Amino acid sequence: MGYKLVPWQEQLAHDIGAVDASGKWVHPRVGISIPRQQGKSVDIIVWVAVMAALAGYKVLWTEHNYSTTMEMVGRFRKIFGRRVGDTSEGIPRWRKLLVEVCSQTGQEWMRFSSGGVIQFSTRTKSSRLGFSFDIVIYDEAQELTGIHTQVINPTTTSGAKQNLMIVYAGTPTRAGNPAEVFKNLRQQAWEGGEKASDLLWLEYGVEEVGDIWDESRWPEVMPSLGYHADIRAIRTGMKDMDELGAAQEYLGYWLPSEEQVEPPVIGAAAWGECLVGSGPELTAGCRICAGVRFSADGSTVAVACAVRPPGSPTVHVELPFCKDPELSTDWLAYWIAARAGRYACVAIDGKAGAGALCDKLEGMGMPKDYILRPSTDQAVTAASLISSGAKAGSVTHIACPALDLSAETSPKRKIGSSGGWGFGGDNAAPIEAAGLALLALNTSKRKPGMKARVT
Repeated sequence: MGYKLVPWQEQLAHDIGAVDASGKWVHPRVGISIPRQQGKSVDIIVWVAVMAALAGYKVLWTEHNYSTTMEMVGRFRKIFGRRVGDTSEGIPRWRKLLVEVCSQTGQEWMRFSSGGVIQFSTRTKSSRLGFSFDIVIYDEAQELTGIHTQVINPTTTSGAKQNLMIVYAGTPTRAGNPAEVFKNLRQQAWEGGEKASDLLWLEYGVEEVGDIWDESRWPEVMPSLGYHADIRAIRTGMKDMDELGAAQEYLGYWLPSEEQVEPPVIGAAAWGECLVGSGPELTAGCRICAGVRFSADGSTVAVACAVRPPGSPTVHVELPFCKDPELSTDWLAYWIAARAGRYACVAIDGKAGAGALCDKLEGMGMPKDYILRPSTDQAVTAASLISSGAKAGSVTHIACPALDLSAETSPKRKIGSSGGWGFGGDNAAPIEAAGLALLALNTSKRKPGMKARVT
């Protein structure tokens, strides 16, 4: 099918496909930690193509980013073609097995005469999937979180083959990355015991960073050197990375567990000190602003409100919404528009939805300076405002599970190229929205009339 497996790939395919006396997989969980440029995806592509097109298995292939998802779709199209009856793309003896395709954005899949399916999906907190699956592939597994597996793994409980397999393939998890699934899987493998009895774990990697440019170390951790691995590409890629990053990506180095976790920016102790039983009484002199933050993957929109009573040294923040934005943000546009008479400003950020929402609001004729699209510097300021405010005790909040979790667990993430930072992790949107609300409160000079309570 256009791919030639090298010895380590052949052995891995043999091990993955091992079955017991009843025909069930010996290892229903498979973990593969291989450095970049070694062809770990090739092995899985070949195995998935056979299982779906010939054996009739329904396979879900997931990636962390949509661009990578489409890259993988393209690689399978080179095997099976772009459409049924394709004569210009694909391999003839394989593309004749294709009986139906869907190329709709975000819902790409292929169905075969065997009854098998390959569906491609970008992982979100609310992935909408059209089939029940026998096999799940988590590519880029170093970015996989428990929230993703909670959404996806249940799709395998009613797979027609009743022979579940989940494959995790990636590189070592970077420091500060909150994605915990892959590193926890590795820990199970190295600890052994009953919990790892159903797990096949393959790992190539150095035990210490050492001299990353000592090429005598490379063959032991780069199993495709001498075959299809491009050593020039490896050398070039490593030059643009720091030593630790290069060791992790190209030499398979795993950080010790105590170095993998980056602490939260605010944390439970500081956030707990800001807790109050109720918000301030809203009077005509109170200034109110809101912050709207779309998560990076577009699966969540969080809306926070910030209130500063006249003469008060503290600002109170609350979280009216934290939800799936659904197919349209019209409901949110109407919510924001209805408050233009009493909120001074609404700051809206997040590439996944901010642009469309702001365009909608502009078309609705919002007052001048009511809507703020933060610059990169302003986004950095927003994070600093809520972080420093919480630690200094100049911010208050009521109990709110979504906002509390966000404030207590979100680590730093890099913003821009000048040392700026914001909140990272899977639960960052609520605390980011609170920061945006503070930014709006601190920068807006708009003075609307205010006669109603916050709802």
